[in-house]
Amino acid sequence: MSKFNGLLFLYSLSAVITSALTVNSTFCEVSDHNLSLLYKFTKLSSNKEDIIIKQDYPNETIRMQLCSPLIKKCNNQDGYAICLIKNNTEKGIGKFPPEIDNKYGKILFNFIGDNCSLGKYKVHIIMQCNYAAENNSFPELFPHEDEQCDLFMVWTTALACAPRFQTNCTIVNNGYHYDLSSLTRTSNNYVIHISEKQSLKIVLNVCQSIIRQYRATCPIKTGACLEDREKSNSFRYSSLGEVQKPLFFKDGYLQIEYQDGAMCTENIRTPHVKTTIKFVCHLEAKETIPEYIGGRDNCHYQLIWYTAAACSIESLHNYSVKTAGNCSVTNPLTNFTYNLQSLMNRDYTVVNTSGIKYKFGVCKALTDNACGTETGICNSKYNTSLGQVNTNLIWQQGGPYLNYTNGKLCDNGLRHYTVIGFFCGPEGSSNQPLLMEEYPCQTVIHWNIDLACEKRIKCVTNNDDEINLTPLIQSTNNYIVKANGTEFHINICRPLVPTRGLTCAHGSAACKVSVNSKNEYTNETSLGFPEDSPTLNKDLQIILRYIGGSQCPENPVKSISSNFTFVCDNNNQGLPVYKTYVNCTYVFEWNTSIACGAVIGGWTPPCIIKDGFLSYEYDLSLLYKREQIYYVKGKQGKEYSINICDGEKYCNGSAVCNGGNGYGSLKSVVFDYSRDDVKLKYSNGSKCNNSSYTSEIRFICNDSIGIGVPKLLLESQCSAEFEWHTEVICAKHANSRDVDREEVPSSGILLVSSSHGKHAGAIAGIVLTVIAVLVALIYFRNPEKRACFRSWINLLSFRRGASRIQYCRVDTTEEARLLFDASDPTQCQTDSDDDLLHA
Repeated sequence: MSKFNGLLFLYSLSAVITSALTVNSTFCEVSDHNLSLLYKFTKLSSNKEDIIIKQDYPNETIRMQLCSPLIKKCNNQDGYAICLIKNNTEKGIGKFPPEIDNKYGKILFNFIGDNCSLGKYKVHIIMQCNYAAENNSFPELFPHEDEQCDLFMVWTTALACAPRFQTNCTIVNNGYHYDLSSLTRTSNNYVIHISEKQSLKIVLNVCQSIIRQYRATCPIKTGACLEDREKSNSFRYSSLGEVQKPLFFKDGYLQIEYQDGAMCTENIRTPHVKTTIKFVCHLEAKETIPEYIGGRDNCHYQLIWYTAAACSIESLHNYSVKTAGNCSVTNPLTNFTYNLQSLMNRDYTVVNTSGIKYKFGVCKALTDNACGTETGICNSKYNTSLGQVNTNLIWQQGGPYLNYTNGKLCDNGLRHYTVIGFFCGPEGSSNQPLLMEEYPCQTVIHWNIDLACEKRIKCVTNNDDEINLTPLIQSTNNYIVKANGTEFHINICRPLVPTRGLTCAHGSAACKVSVNSKNEYTNETSLGFPEDSPTLNKDLQIILRYIGGSQCPENPVKSISSNFTFVCDNNNQGLPVYKTYVNCTYVFEWNTSIACGAVIGGWTPPCIIKDGFLSYEYDLSLLYKREQIYYVKGKQGKEYSINICDGEKYCNGSAVCNGGNGYGSLKSVVFDYSRDDVKLKYSNGSKCNNSSYTSEIRFICNDSIGIGVPKLLLESQCSAEFEWHTEVICAKHANSRDVDREEVPSSGILLVSSSHGKHAGAIAGIVLTVIAVLVALIYFRNPEKRACFRSWINLLSFRRGASRIQYCRVDTTEEARLLFDASDPTQCQTDSDDDLLHA
């Protein structure tokens, strides 16, 4: 069934189920009564601007909101949520509020609009779960005929998802590494029919619970469930097993087992139904699904799945070597194609620590022949070839690479070779190649480049009071934590920043190393890769987990992982602290203000703002050293004047003014540490219709812009919002009242510290202040209290391979080969018992 036909079917079904639907006052919070679950879609509406959807039809645009009326009127009329603009004429095609249908696992918003040629306009918006969807997702309009009165949209969002249950999808067996995470679906399920009448079918996911959606209302923890179409009651979907047990090998096959399903009525010796999926390696099997092979009669459903994902990372790599060429290569697990042909139009240069330049080309010979024809990389000082060119881009987990072989003759009788690895680094990181290692017969270059980016995870918790860890992402240097003679190199939600000499498995987000007497890194161990966004645990603490690292020494079937717990601490920016190592997992804790979300600040006349714990102060009068008043032109012909410090002199106490109308007095100061900004909110301004004028100014730290100027973000009839990028609220301009505090370097993040502050009153006032701060600190040690406080504030305002990899010599210029833990010491160049490089 096509996607559009599926939508038509959904609509036909919903047309049969009519007016039993009711709209609550909180209609954008949709209940799933079977799960006691509440889907909250309020974040999909904006109080700043309407959502614009461009259509394929000429001169047609849709302007809409989901959970509120339109900000801008439709055809000069209120009460609409969806407006069609056609040939510069506006039609209200969806009135507010909508009706909501949340039966049978679908969530459907139905809007009814003005008269149409076939009755009335109707807009149907189906909310579809996708755990990987970004927060700024928008609805997708399906094609329609001209003058069609019924329009269909699908809005893919993580807000439509139920809580998910997962298990580890990687395993090590006999030194080989396996990863089934590419089979995990984030927006739909696998469906397998098991009867000729097709009345029975199995719905399943891999290493993850089933996506609840239309015709998949399975019990919440199930990894596989049975749909029996001959049943029409609530027992139509029965559990075939829950997500509990990790991957395992049995009888030579990789398997997963979902246990503790529904009660078994066929076999009294088996109390619960379970499901086993056997995975069989097939290197050329793409986009396959499992096959049912029996077991229903004894309550043990068995399936077999021929897929490339069941092959070891090592065999997938070797297969990629054989099919490499033309400066492009396809990920055999995901079918994503890395294409570097756009880099073939010029030569590139890297420099070693002695200042010697190495010139190289990507899939092309160098333009000059100083090092001989067909040279791919050349030592410019001695004009010696470090490898001949080829176009065989080779896939490996973490990023593709080129291997230029058959260079100059080395002292050991072999020939020099160069490996150029391409990787998806953090946003903002250098996009220039970096010389990582050079040995007598081997050169290694790493290059962070967007062409190697297949995916990046969101660094935001997916919950009602989401916490954004993005400010912690490093793009120039890694965090370094030292403990017990060991260094941990760490980045957040992204791979490590390339560092000369740090040869941990590239793509790792955390790495453990030792440092020898020559200040060289040795014994590198990958602590995992960034595959999943941060989450909240049962104690409402933020957890970020990296998995799929190096092989666990005490349990060879497992890979090393690392856990980071972020604890709200407004007095600390600092670094993560290593806590313990248990069950193949390195555990860290990070006390940081970033984990606090937003906190209320204060205002001290004449023009000072301070954070919620009186530790840092910012003097906003610095904004007015050049100009006393800033003028900002609006989109509707208005001109606003802004003076944060002396508004009472110019506009009857308002910082924002237009035509004598004041846009409010200061209501609150909000420090949002997770977004590195400060908001000043103003309310109760001059009268505006039946309300009053309000305004908001959002200050964003920008070290490179100086004072900056305010810009208009949003204006409506009675409100205006501004954004002001400035260095004035950056940490370097903060005045701390704690003179003994030691500052910790940060990446331009607003810093806060512990201080009870000074008090201009009597001793009793000081005592009361100290008591208040202590009570607050004790109160906020409780995560539930913090979550409650944050809610109150809101009201106010392919997992990488775990193997140790060596770049090794090959004897042909046509085929590059990467050997995994080669046992033959003559094949791989090393300077110690450790690997030269873990890619």
